[in-house]
Amino acid sequence: MIEKPLHHFTAIARAPIWNVLPVPGKSWVIIEERDETSRRVSFSAIDYAQKKVVWRNDTLSEIWWINLVSVTPTQVLLKIFENTTNPDLTHWLALSISEGKQQEKHLGEDQHTNDLIPPFQYLAGEHDFETVSKFLKPRLHNVPILGADYLEYKAFVFISFYFGAPAAFTNQLACFSTTGELLWQDIIGTNLKGIGVNTFFVVSDYLFFVKNRSELVTFRIV
Repeated sequence: MIEKPLHHFTAIARAPIWNVLPVPGKSWVIIEERDETSRRVSFSAIDYAQKKVVWRNDTLSEIWWINLVSVTPTQVLLKIFENTTNPDLTHWLALSISEGKQQEKHLGEDQHTNDLIPPFQYLAGEHDFETVSKFLKPRLHNVPILGADYLEYKAFVFISFYFGAPAAFTNQLACFSTTGELLWQDIIGTNLKGIGVNTFFVVSDYLFFVKNRSELVTFRIV
């Protein structure tokens, strides 16, 4: 019998999670949180192997018109929008990986790639979406709509899909063996107006997904 992926760690955010990126060469991820009520953005580093927060920065000079773009082995690269009516007017801001403190951006750092493995996204009407839909219907007794994220990794198949009524869609993530056996499933979003992109991803044998915009959940893929 195949051993299913095991829950490893859940990090609870203080505000809705907007983006998550892995740190190359480390068992860390960088999280961007956006609080629409206070219109403040914060960034934090999570060591998912040690199950702890390494640092958090919510004191940047620009508190809203800024977003996480990429992560290198030494820096977190953020982009600040200088003019809200012209998205092309931007400049970089960098934080150190080790402490999250602001520093000068290193030349060429934005060209670095990471080890994130994203799912394939299939949209309703595409042939691959219909194939995924036919696979899910007899196993979960749901009719997927809109689109699905799909990834085969090692001995597992991960599928994130949607069902429900317009403006109140539900996002469900399910894990199957390669023979089609359902190993686990979870509702990761409710009352959604549309579909997301990369609703889960894999890094170094860990599965990551954001649940209800407030929890970063990590599973160990054994």
